[in-house]
This record gives sequence, C-alpha cells and structure tokens, in this order.
Amino acid sequence: MLNNFTTGLQIGSILLALVGLYFVIRIWLKWGNIEMELLKARVFLNKKFLERNWIYVFLAGASLAVHQAVEVLVEFNIIVGTDLIYLVSGIFEFATLAFLVILAYEWFKVLHIVAGIKK
Repeated sequence: MLNNFTTGLQIGSILLALVGLYFVIRIWLKWGNIEMELLKARVFLNKKFLERNWIYVFLAGASLAVHQAVEVLVEFNIIVGTDLIYLVSGIFEFATLAFLVILAYEWFKVLHIVAGIKK
C-alpha cells in the first residue's frame, strides 16, 4: 500500500514538474514583451501578491529542509529508513515542488494580465 502511494507521489512529482516547466516557459516567452514599469506597479503595489509569494517561497524552503533532514537522518542511521519514513520524505519533496509550481502560476497570472494591457 505504501509503495503504491510512494509511486503515486513520484508520478505526481513528474507531472507537477512538467506543469511548472510549462508556466516557466510561458513566463519566459512573455517576459520580453512586458512593460516593466507596469509590471513593477502590478507586483510591488499589491501587498497580497507579495505576501503570497513570500509564503510560497518559505513553504517550499521549509518542505525541502524537512525532506533533506529526513534523508540525512536515514543516511547517518539516526532513524531507520522504513517505507513510512521514505513516504514522509517523499510527501515533503512533493510539497516543495507543489509550492514552486503555485509560485510560477501566480507569476504567470500577473504577466498574463500585464501583457494584455496595451499602452
């Protein structure tokens, strides 16, 4: 049962990575056509947008830190590397990727709006 869930997390991580790659490529392609002053105004005058960005960055970093801590604890035999431990580590790895994809999506939305505004 745990192995199936772990495999599901791995497949989900691959799918999330592809979705994240899609958003990053779309952002990169739009970036050259963006009115920078308008983008700055949309981003830096929107306190809620900035707060969400910092929350996603913090949660991604915290999730990655927990994932890495679990891996180190197993590597140094401080905890036993059971299926459950690997599952917990995988969940935090998945969460890291999910928060980064959400962050990319938030930026994609803002750039999509800014790109649609004409001078």
